[in-house]
Amino acid sequence: MRRKSILLSLLAIVTTASLILTSACTSTPKVEQILTLNLAAENNTIDPNRASWVSERSVIIQVFDGLLAFDEDLALVPMVAKQIPTVANNGISADGTTYTIELRTDVTWSDGQKVTANDFVFSLKRLFDPDLACEYASFYFNIVGGEAYYSAADKTDAEKAALKDAIGVRAVDNYTLEIRLTDALPTFPQLLALWPSYPIRQDMVDAHGEAWAQPDVNGAMPYYITNGPFILTEWVQQDHYTFIRNEHYWGTKPKLDKIIFKEITDANVALAAYQNNELDQCGVPGGTEQTTMDDPVLSPQIVRFASLTTYAFQFNVTKPPFDNKLLRQALACAIDRDAYITNVRHGVGAVALSWIPPGMPGFDATLGQEWTFDVDKAKELLAQAGYPNGEGLPELKFQIANTGANPTIAAFLQEQLKVNLDIDLTVELMESKAYSALYNAREFTWGFTGWGADYPDPDNWLPQLYMTGAGNNKTGYSNPDFDALATQALKELDNTKRLKMWADAQALVVADQPMIYVFNRETFVLSKSWVKNLVTTGMDGNIAGDTFLRNVYIQK
Repeated sequence: MRRKSILLSLLAIVTTASLILTSACTSTPKVEQILTLNLAAENNTIDPNRASWVSERSVIIQVFDGLLAFDEDLALVPMVAKQIPTVANNGISADGTTYTIELRTDVTWSDGQKVTANDFVFSLKRLFDPDLACEYASFYFNIVGGEAYYSAADKTDAEKAALKDAIGVRAVDNYTLEIRLTDALPTFPQLLALWPSYPIRQDMVDAHGEAWAQPDVNGAMPYYITNGPFILTEWVQQDHYTFIRNEHYWGTKPKLDKIIFKEITDANVALAAYQNNELDQCGVPGGTEQTTMDDPVLSPQIVRFASLTTYAFQFNVTKPPFDNKLLRQALACAIDRDAYITNVRHGVGAVALSWIPPGMPGFDATLGQEWTFDVDKAKELLAQAGYPNGEGLPELKFQIANTGANPTIAAFLQEQLKVNLDIDLTVELMESKAYSALYNAREFTWGFTGWGADYPDPDNWLPQLYMTGAGNNKTGYSNPDFDALATQALKELDNTKRLKMWADAQALVVADQPMIYVFNRETFVLSKSWVKNLVTTGMDGNIAGDTFLRNVYIQK
Protein backbone atom coordinates (compact mmCIF):
# COMPACT_ATOMS: atom_id res chain seq x y z
CA MET A 1 0.00 0.00 0.00
CA ARG A 2 1.13 0.04 -0.48
CA ARG A 3 -0.08 1.18 0.59
CA LYS A 4 -0.72 1.32 0.61
CA SER A 5 1.78 3.29 0.08
CA ILE A 6 -0.21 3.75 2.92
CA LEU A 7 1.92 1.52 6.30
CA LEU A 8 0.48 -2.01 6.06
CA SER A 9 -1.95 -3.08 8.83
CA LEU A 10 -0.02 -5.24 11.29
CA LEU A 11 -2.98 -7.51 11.55
CA ALA A 12 -3.88 -10.79 9.88
CA ILE A 13 -4.61 -10.42 6.18
CA VAL A 14 -8.23 -11.49 6.25
CA THR A 15 -11.04 -10.46 3.87
CA THR A 16 -14.72 -11.41 4.02
CA ALA A 17 -17.94 -10.55 2.24
CA SER A 18 -21.69 -11.10 2.78
CA LEU A 19 -24.64 -11.60 0.46
CA ILE A 20 -28.19 -10.77 1.53
CA LEU A 21 -30.97 -12.00 -0.73
CA THR A 22 -34.34 -10.34 -1.02
CA SER A 23 -37.23 -10.49 -3.45
CA ALA A 24 -38.19 -7.70 -5.78
CA CYS A 25 -41.68 -6.28 -5.67
CA THR A 26 -42.41 -8.13 -8.90
CA SER A 27 -42.86 -11.87 -9.13
CA THR A 28 -39.30 -12.29 -10.43
CA PRO A 29 -36.79 -12.87 -7.61
CA LYS A 30 -33.95 -10.36 -7.61
CA VAL A 31 -30.55 -10.59 -5.97
CA GLU A 32 -29.97 -7.55 -3.77
CA GLN A 33 -26.62 -5.97 -4.53
CA ILE A 34 -25.08 -6.05 -1.05
CA LEU A 35 -21.50 -7.09 -0.37
CA THR A 36 -19.91 -7.41 3.06
CA LEU A 37 -16.13 -7.51 3.43
CA ASN A 38 -13.99 -7.95 6.48
CA LEU A 39 -11.60 -5.12 7.30
CA ALA A 40 -10.18 -7.15 10.21
CA ALA A 41 -8.98 -3.98 11.93
CA GLU A 42 -10.07 -1.02 14.03
CA ASN A 43 -9.20 2.29 12.45
CA ASN A 44 -8.03 5.37 14.29
CA THR A 45 -9.00 7.72 11.46
CA ILE A 46 -10.52 7.82 8.00
CA ASP A 47 -9.40 11.40 7.36
CA PRO A 48 -7.48 11.21 4.04
CA ASN A 49 -4.79 13.65 5.19
CA ARG A 50 -4.16 11.76 8.41
CA ALA A 51 -4.59 8.13 7.38
CA SER A 52 -1.53 5.90 7.16
CA TRP A 53 -2.75 2.32 7.70
CA VAL A 54 -3.86 0.04 4.90
CA SER A 55 -7.20 -0.60 6.62
CA GLU A 56 -7.81 3.16 6.72
CA ARG A 57 -6.99 3.40 3.02
CA SER A 58 -9.47 0.61 2.24
CA VAL A 59 -12.30 2.77 3.60
CA ILE A 60 -11.14 6.03 2.07
CA ILE A 61 -10.72 4.78 -1.50
CA GLN A 62 -14.36 3.71 -1.62
CA VAL A 63 -15.64 7.23 -1.00
CA PHE A 64 -13.05 9.60 -2.50
CA ASP A 65 -11.57 10.23 -5.94
CA GLY A 66 -8.29 12.09 -6.38
CA LEU A 67 -6.78 13.97 -9.28
CA LEU A 68 -5.30 10.78 -10.73
CA ALA A 69 -5.71 7.05 -10.08
CA PHE A 70 -4.14 3.71 -10.94
CA ASP A 71 -5.83 1.36 -13.38
CA GLU A 72 -5.94 -2.43 -13.20
CA ASP A 73 -2.38 -2.62 -14.58
CA LEU A 74 -1.16 -0.02 -12.04
CA ALA A 75 -0.70 2.58 -14.76
CA LEU A 76 -1.75 6.18 -14.06
CA VAL A 77 -5.08 7.42 -15.41
CA PRO A 78 -6.84 10.78 -14.95
CA MET A 79 -9.70 10.94 -12.44
CA VAL A 80 -10.79 14.42 -11.29
CA ALA A 81 -8.01 15.83 -13.48
CA LYS A 82 -8.91 16.09 -17.16
CA GLN A 83 -5.61 14.50 -18.17
CA ILE A 84 -2.32 13.32 -16.74
CA PRO A 85 -0.03 16.37 -16.59
CA THR A 86 3.05 16.16 -18.81
CA VAL A 87 5.54 18.58 -20.27
CA ALA A 88 4.05 17.94 -23.72
CA ASN A 89 0.53 19.02 -22.70
CA ASN A 90 1.83 21.98 -20.63
CA GLY A 91 0.74 20.32 -17.41
CA ILE A 92 4.37 20.29 -16.21
CA SER A 93 6.89 23.09 -16.76
CA ALA A 94 10.06 22.32 -18.69
CA ASP A 95 12.12 22.25 -15.50
CA GLY A 96 9.64 19.89 -13.82
CA THR A 97 8.84 22.20 -10.91
CA THR A 98 5.40 23.62 -11.77
CA TYR A 99 2.26 21.57 -12.31
CA THR A 100 -0.82 23.15 -13.88
CA ILE A 101 -3.74 20.73 -13.67
CA GLU A 102 -7.07 21.25 -15.36
CA LEU A 103 -9.99 19.70 -13.47
CA ARG A 104 -13.19 18.20 -14.80
CA THR A 105 -16.16 20.50 -14.29
CA ASP A 106 -18.74 17.74 -13.71
CA VAL A 107 -17.34 16.24 -10.50
CA THR A 108 -19.59 16.70 -7.49
CA TRP A 109 -19.54 16.03 -3.77
CA SER A 110 -21.99 13.57 -2.27
CA ASP A 111 -24.29 16.49 -1.35
CA GLY A 112 -24.35 17.72 -4.96
CA GLN A 113 -21.90 20.63 -4.65
CA LYS A 114 -19.19 20.97 -7.29
CA VAL A 115 -15.64 19.82 -6.56
CA THR A 116 -13.27 22.70 -7.34
CA ALA A 117 -9.57 23.44 -7.30
CA ASN A 118 -10.00 25.11 -3.91
CA ASP A 119 -10.94 21.75 -2.39
CA PHE A 120 -7.55 20.38 -3.41
CA VAL A 121 -5.76 23.54 -2.23
CA PHE A 122 -7.36 23.20 1.20
CA SER A 123 -6.46 19.52 1.47
CA LEU A 124 -2.85 19.85 0.35
CA LYS A 125 -2.17 22.76 2.68
CA ARG A 126 -3.90 20.99 5.56
CA LEU A 127 -1.69 17.94 4.94
CA PHE A 128 1.25 19.98 6.26
CA ASP A 129 -0.57 21.35 9.33
CA PRO A 130 1.99 21.00 12.17
CA ASP A 131 -0.80 20.41 14.67
CA LEU A 132 -2.03 17.37 12.75
CA ALA A 133 1.40 15.76 12.20
CA CYS A 134 0.12 13.78 9.18
CA GLU A 135 2.44 10.82 8.62
CA TYR A 136 2.30 10.91 4.83
CA ALA A 137 3.06 14.64 4.67
CA SER A 138 6.74 13.90 4.09
CA PHE A 139 5.86 12.26 0.76
CA TYR A 140 4.89 15.74 -0.42
CA PHE A 141 7.74 17.82 1.04
CA ASN A 142 8.81 18.73 -2.49
CA ILE A 143 5.86 21.12 -2.59
CA VAL A 144 7.21 24.62 -1.95
CA GLY A 145 6.81 25.59 1.69
CA GLY A 146 5.29 22.29 2.78
CA GLU A 147 8.10 21.11 5.01
CA ALA A 148 8.57 24.54 6.56
CA TYR A 149 4.91 24.68 7.61
CA TYR A 150 4.96 21.05 8.80
CA SER A 151 7.95 21.85 11.03
CA ALA A 152 6.36 24.95 12.59
CA ALA A 153 4.85 23.35 15.70
CA ASP A 154 6.72 25.75 18.00
CA LYS A 155 5.81 28.88 15.98
CA THR A 156 3.17 31.45 16.90
CA ASP A 157 -0.25 31.29 15.23
CA ALA A 158 0.66 34.29 13.09
CA GLU A 159 3.89 32.67 11.97
CA LYS A 160 2.07 29.44 11.16
CA ALA A 161 -0.50 31.33 9.12
CA ALA A 162 2.23 33.03 7.11
CA LEU A 163 3.96 29.73 6.43
CA LYS A 164 0.68 28.16 5.38
CA ASP A 165 0.03 30.99 2.94
CA ALA A 166 3.49 30.47 1.44
CA ILE A 167 2.83 26.86 0.45
CA GLY A 168 3.11 26.51 -3.32
CA VAL A 169 -0.45 25.41 -4.03
CA ARG A 170 -3.13 27.71 -5.43
CA ALA A 171 -6.34 27.75 -7.43
CA VAL A 172 -5.76 29.69 -10.65
CA ASP A 173 -9.52 29.54 -11.11
CA ASN A 174 -12.30 27.18 -10.01
CA TYR A 175 -11.07 24.36 -12.23
CA THR A 176 -7.32 24.98 -12.54
CA LEU A 177 -4.89 23.88 -9.85
CA GLU A 178 -1.25 25.00 -9.68
CA ILE A 179 1.36 23.17 -7.61
CA ARG A 180 4.95 24.39 -7.36
CA LEU A 181 7.82 22.10 -6.34
CA THR A 182 11.23 22.96 -4.95
CA ASP A 183 12.87 20.40 -7.25
CA ALA A 184 11.74 18.17 -10.06
CA LEU A 185 10.25 14.93 -8.71
CA PRO A 186 9.77 12.30 -11.44
CA THR A 187 7.19 10.36 -9.42
CA PHE A 188 5.11 13.34 -8.29
CA PRO A 189 2.19 12.45 -10.63
CA GLN A 190 1.92 9.13 -8.80
CA LEU A 191 1.64 11.00 -5.49
CA LEU A 192 -1.38 12.79 -6.94
CA ALA A 193 -3.12 9.40 -7.10
CA LEU A 194 -2.70 8.72 -3.36
CA TRP A 195 -5.29 9.36 -0.64
CA PRO A 196 -3.38 12.12 1.28
CA SER A 197 -3.89 14.41 -1.73
CA TYR A 198 -7.63 13.74 -2.08
CA PRO A 199 -9.89 16.82 -1.88
CA ILE A 200 -11.50 17.73 1.45
CA ARG A 201 -14.43 19.99 2.16
CA GLN A 202 -13.18 22.99 4.13
CA ASP A 203 -16.64 23.95 5.36
CA MET A 204 -17.02 20.56 7.09
CA VAL A 205 -13.62 20.83 8.78
CA ASP A 206 -14.13 24.47 9.78
CA ALA A 207 -17.54 23.75 11.27
CA HIS A 208 -16.84 20.43 12.98
CA GLY A 209 -13.08 20.15 13.45
CA GLU A 210 -11.72 16.62 13.56
CA ALA A 211 -15.28 15.33 14.15
CA TRP A 212 -15.91 15.79 10.41
CA ALA A 213 -14.38 12.33 9.83
CA GLN A 214 -15.74 10.65 12.96
CA PRO A 215 -19.13 9.04 13.67
CA ASP A 216 -21.67 10.60 15.98
CA VAL A 217 -22.97 8.76 19.06
CA ASN A 218 -25.31 6.70 16.86
CA GLY A 219 -22.59 5.74 14.38
CA ALA A 220 -23.85 8.05 11.63
CA MET A 221 -21.43 10.06 9.47
CA PRO A 222 -23.29 13.36 8.92
CA TYR A 223 -20.25 15.49 8.07
CA TYR A 224 -18.23 13.04 6.01
CA ILE A 225 -18.93 14.62 2.61
CA THR A 226 -17.02 12.78 -0.11
CA ASN A 227 -16.74 12.63 -3.90
CA GLY A 228 -16.31 8.94 -4.70
CA PRO A 229 -18.61 6.19 -5.99
CA PHE A 230 -19.89 5.28 -2.51
CA ILE A 231 -21.03 7.24 0.55
CA LEU A 232 -20.13 6.16 4.07
CA THR A 233 -23.35 6.42 6.05
CA GLU A 234 -22.39 4.53 9.19
CA TRP A 235 -19.32 3.68 11.26
CA VAL A 236 -20.16 1.64 14.33
CA GLN A 237 -16.74 1.44 15.88
CA GLN A 238 -15.40 -2.04 16.64
CA ASP A 239 -18.21 -3.50 14.53
CA HIS A 240 -18.79 -2.31 10.97
CA TYR A 241 -18.93 0.36 8.26
CA THR A 242 -21.87 0.80 5.89
CA PHE A 243 -21.48 2.29 2.41
CA ILE A 244 -24.22 3.03 -0.10
CA ARG A 245 -24.02 3.94 -3.76
CA ASN A 246 -23.44 7.66 -4.33
CA GLU A 247 -26.34 8.76 -6.51
CA HIS A 248 -24.56 12.08 -7.14
CA TYR A 249 -21.45 10.30 -8.44
CA TRP A 250 -20.15 11.97 -11.56
CA GLY A 251 -18.73 8.81 -13.12
CA THR A 252 -20.19 5.40 -13.88
CA LYS A 253 -22.26 4.47 -10.85
CA PRO A 254 -21.48 1.20 -9.06
CA LYS A 255 -23.73 -1.82 -9.50
CA LEU A 256 -23.62 -2.54 -5.78
CA ASP A 257 -26.29 -0.87 -3.67
CA LYS A 258 -24.40 -1.35 -0.43
CA ILE A 259 -21.05 -2.47 0.95
CA ILE A 260 -20.48 -3.45 4.56
CA PHE A 261 -17.01 -3.70 6.06
CA LYS A 262 -17.00 -5.91 9.13
CA GLU A 263 -14.26 -5.74 11.76
CA ILE A 264 -13.93 -9.46 12.53
CA THR A 265 -10.43 -9.93 13.91
CA ASP A 266 -10.70 -13.68 14.56
CA ALA A 267 -9.99 -15.58 11.35
CA ASN A 268 -11.80 -18.68 12.60
CA VAL A 269 -14.96 -16.69 13.31
CA ALA A 270 -14.78 -15.16 9.84
CA LEU A 271 -14.33 -18.57 8.20
CA ALA A 272 -17.29 -20.01 10.11
CA ALA A 273 -19.45 -17.14 8.90
CA TYR A 274 -18.27 -17.75 5.34
CA GLN A 275 -19.11 -21.43 5.56
CA ASN A 276 -22.56 -20.53 6.88
CA ASN A 277 -23.07 -18.34 3.79
CA GLU A 278 -23.22 -15.26 5.99
CA LEU A 279 -20.14 -13.91 4.24
CA ASP A 280 -19.20 -14.01 0.60
CA GLN A 281 -15.45 -13.76 0.91
CA CYS A 282 -12.89 -14.38 3.61
CA GLY A 283 -9.32 -15.29 4.31
CA VAL A 284 -8.35 -18.53 5.99
CA PRO A 285 -6.73 -18.92 9.42
CA GLY A 286 -2.95 -18.91 9.25
CA GLY A 287 -1.60 -22.43 8.86
CA THR A 288 -4.69 -23.83 7.13
CA GLU A 289 -3.77 -22.87 3.59
CA GLN A 290 -2.74 -26.38 2.51
CA THR A 291 -5.80 -27.92 4.14
CA THR A 292 -7.93 -25.44 2.22
CA MET A 293 -6.20 -26.29 -1.05
CA ASP A 294 -6.85 -30.01 -0.39
CA ASP A 295 -10.55 -29.44 0.39
CA PRO A 296 -12.62 -30.37 -2.71
CA VAL A 297 -15.38 -27.92 -1.73
CA LEU A 298 -13.22 -24.93 -0.81
CA SER A 299 -10.37 -25.25 -3.29
CA PRO A 300 -12.42 -24.03 -6.31
CA GLN A 301 -13.27 -20.90 -4.31
CA ILE A 302 -9.64 -19.88 -3.72
CA VAL A 303 -8.51 -16.51 -5.09
CA ARG A 304 -4.74 -16.30 -4.99
CA PHE A 305 -2.36 -13.65 -6.36
CA ALA A 306 1.03 -12.05 -5.68
CA SER A 307 1.09 -8.82 -3.73
CA LEU A 308 3.63 -6.00 -3.90
CA THR A 309 4.12 -6.36 -0.17
CA THR A 310 7.00 -7.24 2.14
CA TYR A 311 6.72 -8.25 5.80
CA ALA A 312 9.49 -7.91 8.32
CA PHE A 313 10.38 -8.09 11.99
CA GLN A 314 11.10 -4.42 12.61
CA PHE A 315 13.47 -3.13 15.28
CA ASN A 316 13.35 0.19 17.04
CA VAL A 317 17.06 0.86 16.59
CA THR A 318 16.95 3.74 19.07
CA LYS A 319 16.18 1.35 21.95
CA PRO A 320 18.88 -0.91 23.45
CA PRO A 321 19.85 -3.60 22.78
CA PHE A 322 18.54 -3.18 19.24
CA ASP A 323 20.82 -0.20 18.66
CA ASN A 324 23.54 -2.85 18.23
CA LYS A 325 23.83 -3.63 14.51
CA LEU A 326 25.73 -6.87 15.10
CA LEU A 327 22.91 -8.12 17.33
CA ARG A 328 20.36 -7.30 14.63
CA GLN A 329 22.44 -9.16 12.07
CA ALA A 330 22.77 -12.15 14.40
CA LEU A 331 19.02 -12.34 14.87
CA ALA A 332 18.52 -12.08 11.11
CA CYS A 333 20.72 -15.12 10.53
CA ALA A 334 18.91 -17.09 13.26
CA ILE A 335 15.54 -17.16 11.47
CA ASP A 336 14.70 -19.94 9.02
CA ARG A 337 12.47 -18.13 6.55
CA ASP A 338 11.97 -21.25 4.43
CA ALA A 339 10.53 -22.97 7.48
CA TYR A 340 8.24 -20.00 8.01
CA ILE A 341 6.87 -20.24 4.46
CA THR A 342 6.58 -24.03 4.61
CA ASN A 343 5.34 -24.58 8.15
CA VAL A 344 3.51 -21.36 9.02
CA ARG A 345 2.36 -20.08 5.62
CA HIS A 346 2.05 -23.58 4.08
CA GLY A 347 3.64 -22.54 0.83
CA VAL A 348 1.75 -19.26 0.44
CA GLY A 349 4.17 -16.39 -0.15
CA ALA A 350 7.90 -16.22 -0.84
CA VAL A 351 11.04 -15.75 1.25
CA ALA A 352 12.26 -12.14 1.41
CA LEU A 353 15.85 -11.12 2.16
CA SER A 354 15.49 -7.47 1.15
CA TRP A 355 12.79 -4.80 1.15
CA ILE A 356 11.62 -4.12 -2.44
CA PRO A 357 9.46 -7.08 -3.57
CA PRO A 358 9.46 -9.07 -6.82
CA GLY A 359 7.51 -7.36 -9.57
CA MET A 360 8.75 -3.90 -8.58
CA PRO A 361 11.44 -1.83 -10.30
CA GLY A 362 14.48 -2.14 -8.05
CA PHE A 363 13.92 -5.74 -6.93
CA ASP A 364 17.26 -7.60 -6.60
CA ALA A 365 17.08 -11.34 -5.96
CA THR A 366 20.74 -11.43 -4.85
CA LEU A 367 20.43 -8.71 -2.21
CA GLY A 368 20.53 -9.85 1.42
CA GLN A 369 21.94 -13.31 0.80
CA GLU A 370 24.49 -12.75 3.56
CA TRP A 371 21.63 -12.69 6.09
CA THR A 372 20.05 -15.96 5.07
CA PHE A 373 19.51 -18.66 7.73
CA ASP A 374 22.86 -19.74 9.19
CA VAL A 375 23.01 -20.77 12.86
CA ASP A 376 26.81 -20.80 13.06
CA LYS A 377 27.03 -17.31 11.61
CA ALA A 378 24.26 -16.13 13.93
CA LYS A 379 26.21 -17.39 16.97
CA GLU A 380 29.41 -15.78 15.71
CA LEU A 381 27.69 -12.42 15.20
CA LEU A 382 26.04 -12.71 18.61
CA ALA A 383 29.49 -13.08 20.18
CA GLN A 384 30.83 -10.14 18.17
CA ALA A 385 27.88 -8.10 19.42
CA GLY A 386 29.13 -8.70 22.97
CA TYR A 387 26.78 -11.51 23.97
CA PRO A 388 28.64 -14.84 23.56
CA ASN A 389 26.11 -17.66 23.82
CA GLY A 390 23.60 -15.00 24.81
CA GLU A 391 25.41 -14.16 28.04
CA GLY A 392 24.62 -10.67 29.31
CA LEU A 393 21.85 -10.14 26.78
CA PRO A 394 19.00 -8.12 28.29
CA GLU A 395 15.40 -9.27 27.93
CA LEU A 396 14.20 -9.08 24.33
CA LYS A 397 10.60 -7.92 23.94
CA PHE A 398 8.48 -8.37 20.84
CA GLN A 399 5.15 -6.56 20.45
CA ILE A 400 2.42 -7.61 18.01
CA ALA A 401 -1.32 -7.14 17.60
CA ASN A 402 -3.31 -10.06 19.00
CA THR A 403 -5.31 -10.75 15.85
CA GLY A 404 -5.54 -13.40 13.17
CA ALA A 405 -2.31 -15.28 12.52
CA ASN A 406 -0.17 -12.86 14.53
CA PRO A 407 0.06 -15.09 17.64
CA THR A 408 1.34 -17.89 15.37
CA ILE A 409 3.91 -15.53 13.85
CA ALA A 410 5.09 -14.48 17.31
CA ALA A 411 5.30 -18.10 18.45
CA PHE A 412 7.42 -18.95 15.38
CA LEU A 413 9.88 -16.15 16.14
CA GLN A 414 10.01 -17.15 19.80
CA GLU A 415 10.78 -20.76 18.89
CA GLN A 416 13.43 -19.81 16.32
CA LEU A 417 15.41 -17.75 18.84
CA LYS A 418 15.13 -20.42 21.51
CA VAL A 419 16.09 -23.35 19.30
CA ASN A 420 18.82 -21.63 17.30
CA LEU A 421 20.39 -19.25 19.85
CA ASP A 422 18.92 -20.39 23.19
CA ILE A 423 17.48 -16.88 23.64
CA ASP A 424 14.19 -16.37 25.46
CA LEU A 425 11.90 -13.89 23.72
CA THR A 426 9.13 -12.12 25.64
CA VAL A 427 6.06 -11.77 23.42
CA GLU A 428 3.57 -9.00 24.20
CA LEU A 429 0.27 -9.62 22.41
CA MET A 430 -1.68 -6.36 22.28
CA GLU A 431 -5.14 -5.18 21.29
CA SER A 432 -4.80 -3.95 17.70
CA LYS A 433 -5.69 -0.32 18.31
CA ALA A 434 -3.26 -0.15 21.24
CA TYR A 435 -0.51 -1.67 19.14
CA SER A 436 -1.14 0.85 16.34
CA ALA A 437 -0.85 3.70 18.83
CA LEU A 438 2.37 2.25 20.30
CA TYR A 439 3.82 1.80 16.83
CA ASN A 440 2.85 5.27 15.61
CA ALA A 441 4.42 6.78 18.71
CA ARG A 442 7.64 4.80 18.02
CA GLU A 443 7.49 3.31 21.52
CA PHE A 444 7.71 -0.35 20.45
CA THR A 445 10.97 -2.26 20.79
CA TRP A 446 10.61 -5.02 18.22
CA GLY A 447 7.50 -5.59 16.16
CA PHE A 448 5.98 -7.04 13.02
CA THR A 449 5.44 -4.71 10.10
CA GLY A 450 4.57 -4.75 6.44
CA TRP A 451 4.68 -2.33 3.57
CA GLY A 452 2.58 -2.52 0.44
CA ALA A 453 3.18 -0.43 -2.63
CA ASP A 454 1.35 2.89 -2.70
CA TYR A 455 2.76 3.23 -6.18
CA PRO A 456 5.15 0.94 -8.07
CA ASP A 457 8.48 2.70 -7.69
CA PRO A 458 11.49 2.39 -5.33
CA ASP A 459 11.04 5.90 -4.02
CA ASN A 460 7.82 4.67 -2.41
CA TRP A 461 9.79 1.97 -0.58
CA LEU A 462 12.97 3.62 0.61
CA PRO A 463 13.06 7.35 1.46
CA GLN A 464 9.88 7.50 3.49
CA LEU A 465 10.90 4.57 5.68
CA TYR A 466 14.66 4.97 5.99
CA MET A 467 15.62 8.62 5.57
CA THR A 468 16.49 10.31 8.84
CA GLY A 469 13.33 11.68 10.43
CA ALA A 470 10.99 10.59 7.61
CA GLY A 471 7.32 10.38 8.55
CA ASN A 472 7.10 6.60 8.17
CA ASN A 473 10.54 5.88 9.59
CA LYS A 474 9.40 3.99 12.69
CA THR A 475 12.71 2.19 13.21
CA GLY A 476 14.59 5.40 14.03
CA TYR A 477 17.12 4.35 11.38
CA SER A 478 19.63 7.01 10.31
CA ASN A 479 22.49 6.64 7.84
CA PRO A 480 24.05 9.80 6.27
CA ASP A 481 25.20 7.84 3.22
CA PHE A 482 21.69 6.59 2.61
CA ASP A 483 20.27 10.10 3.07
CA ALA A 484 22.69 11.51 0.51
CA LEU A 485 21.86 8.87 -2.10
CA ALA A 486 18.11 9.21 -1.50
CA THR A 487 18.27 12.99 -1.84
CA GLN A 488 19.96 12.60 -5.22
CA ALA A 489 17.68 9.82 -6.45
CA LEU A 490 14.47 11.68 -5.61
CA LYS A 491 15.23 14.41 -8.17
CA GLU A 492 17.21 12.46 -10.77
CA LEU A 493 15.38 12.64 -14.11
CA ASP A 494 17.48 9.98 -15.83
CA ASN A 495 15.60 6.80 -14.92
CA THR A 496 18.60 4.48 -15.34
CA LYS A 497 20.74 6.58 -13.01
CA ARG A 498 17.85 6.98 -10.60
CA LEU A 499 17.26 3.23 -10.27
CA LYS A 500 20.99 2.62 -9.75
CA MET A 501 21.00 5.14 -6.90
CA TRP A 502 18.04 3.41 -5.28
CA ALA A 503 19.77 0.04 -5.67
CA ASP A 504 22.84 1.35 -3.87
CA ALA A 505 20.68 2.94 -1.20
CA GLN A 506 18.74 -0.27 -0.54
CA ALA A 507 22.01 -2.20 -0.22
CA LEU A 508 23.06 0.14 2.62
CA VAL A 509 19.81 -0.49 4.48
CA VAL A 510 19.93 -4.25 4.06
CA ALA A 511 23.47 -4.29 5.42
CA ASP A 512 22.35 -2.39 8.53
CA GLN A 513 19.31 -4.64 9.14
CA PRO A 514 16.91 -2.19 10.83
CA MET A 515 14.39 -4.85 9.87
CA ILE A 516 14.65 -8.60 9.42
CA TYR A 517 12.99 -9.15 6.06
CA VAL A 518 10.89 -12.31 6.22
CA PHE A 519 8.46 -12.84 3.36
CA ASN A 520 6.66 -11.35 0.39
CA ARG A 521 2.93 -11.61 0.71
CA GLU A 522 0.69 -13.69 -1.50
CA THR A 523 -3.01 -12.95 -1.05
CA PHE A 524 -5.00 -16.11 -0.39
CA VAL A 525 -8.76 -15.77 0.11
CA LEU A 526 -11.98 -17.65 -0.46
CA SER A 527 -14.67 -16.03 -2.57
CA LYS A 528 -18.18 -17.22 -3.38
CA SER A 529 -18.99 -17.86 -7.01
CA TRP A 530 -21.67 -15.16 -7.03
CA VAL A 531 -19.17 -12.35 -6.43
CA LYS A 532 -18.49 -11.16 -9.95
CA ASN A 533 -15.91 -8.90 -11.57
CA LEU A 534 -13.57 -8.91 -8.57
CA VAL A 535 -10.49 -7.19 -9.97
CA THR A 536 -7.32 -7.68 -7.91
CA THR A 537 -3.98 -5.88 -8.08
CA GLY A 538 -0.63 -6.19 -6.36
CA MET A 539 -1.42 -3.00 -4.44
CA ASP A 540 -4.64 -4.23 -2.81
CA GLY A 541 -4.80 -3.83 0.95
CA ASN A 542 -6.48 -5.91 3.67
CA ILE A 543 -9.33 -6.64 1.30
CA ALA A 544 -8.69 -8.49 -1.94
CA GLY A 545 -9.94 -6.33 -4.77
CA ASP A 546 -10.59 -3.29 -2.57
CA THR A 547 -9.27 -0.87 -5.21
CA PHE A 548 -12.04 -1.68 -7.70
CA LEU A 549 -15.09 -2.55 -5.62
CA ARG A 550 -16.97 -0.01 -7.74
CA ASN A 551 -16.92 -2.66 -10.49
CA VAL A 552 -18.16 -5.63 -8.44
CA TYR A 553 -21.67 -7.06 -8.65
CA ILE A 554 -23.58 -10.04 -7.27
CA GLN A 555 -24.97 -12.71 -9.57
CA LYS A 556 -26.55 -15.80 -8.03
